[in-house]
Amino acid sequence: MRDRHKELLELLDKSGAGIYTLLARLTLREDVAEELIQELFLKLSNSRGFEKSNCREAYARKVAINLAFDWRRKIRKKLDSQEYAYEVVTNDGSPLSKIIKSEELEEMLNTLEQLNENSRQIIILRYIEQQSYEDIAEQTGKTTHQVRALCSKALTRLRDLMRTDNKNISAKET
Repeated sequence: MRDRHKELLELLDKSGAGIYTLLARLTLREDVAEELIQELFLKLSNSRGFEKSNCREAYARKVAINLAFDWRRKIRKKLDSQEYAYEVVTNDGSPLSKIIKSEELEEMLNTLEQLNENSRQIIILRYIEQQSYEDIAEQTGKTTHQVRALCSKALTRLRDLMRTDNKNISAKET
């Protein structure tokens, strides 16, 4: 058990900042990202999957993504998204552009939840983490060609879902 804690601390030393940034981007809240990092450490310290995984950093990122989306689902159940004010993690633009960006990002993240876990992970790694297809392939155990195809299909599905959601919102407003 002591070895696992040491290994986890080394992983967090090496990748903790990147995982924290990922969590902050997915939750849009730095305070929540801090809590989720702690929860991630606890989950990984009790996880057999972490011990067995070939790429522990990729496993940790996958668990972090799942934790962030679990948090988002829980929050959405508690509060209507219109009533909940998010602290946007961005430093650019006017207050209006921050609000617009925040709403667009919120809509995209909510729609991402509707994708299956593999598609969601690939989209997040490629477009939020900005990792190369080669890095994603290594983490997911797929070929670069498979990752490109999965990414393309996931983007198409995400766009379709966002169009459908926008049509539903427009229909409700009229």
